[in-house]
Amino acid sequence: MPLLTLWARTDQHRATGTSLAAILPIALVGAGTYYFASGTPQTDLPVAASLVVGGTAGVIGGGLAAQKVSDRVLRGFVAILLFVAGLKYAYDAGFGAIPTLHASAPAALGIEEYVVLALCGLGIGVLGGLAGLGGGVFIVPLLVIGFGLSQRIAQGTSLIAVIPTAAIGAIIHEANGEVDVRAAGLIAGAGVPAAIVGSLLALVVPQRTLLGLFGAFLLFAAVRTWPWRQATPEV
Repeated sequence: MPLLTLWARTDQHRATGTSLAAILPIALVGAGTYYFASGTPQTDLPVAASLVVGGTAGVIGGGLAAQKVSDRVLRGFVAILLFVAGLKYAYDAGFGAIPTLHASAPAALGIEEYVVLALCGLGIGVLGGLAGLGGGVFIVPLLVIGFGLSQRIAQGTSLIAVIPTAAIGAIIHEANGEVDVRAAGLIAGAGVPAAIVGSLLALVVPQRTLLGLFGAFLLFAAVRTWPWRQATPEV
């Protein structure tokens, strides 16, 4: 989504809808890779289902609310999210503990924890519907830090949880004429093989390097996305 507003000069509402549409095939391929590529699926389906229950309602609310928010306010909101996420990635790259990417068993959670997950999914869905973010940037840290899932299972689970919420959000924005189908197709076409390559690179490139690079990109995108006031030309 930042690429759409930075280089394609797409307005924030259209970038949000187009981003959600482009996320779908990328998430599908990524989720399939995590589920089928190894002997044991690197996903937690009950956790993903709980996130979907809340996220579905959240993305509907966020998508509808986005129609009533001005482009300037929406750009500011997205920039703040990107900035906070960028700081988190940068901190983890420099000082945080890097969770293992190796397989582990799905988490053994109780009913209360699944309810909490659904509520968290609701909030993440609202953010995704408003900002055009798939939600993985919030889901993965939530699952790793808050619920003790391994990094790899958290990543695979987040991709599954993103699929229905991104689909619903894209449908809502398409109904309002805010999806550039051609741009979404181009992004998805490049994103699917890139996701596969990225998954392979993640196994060999140091995690601190990956986190630092992504954090730097998010911070740069936040600065560029922020709705800076244009100087009023002198008459």
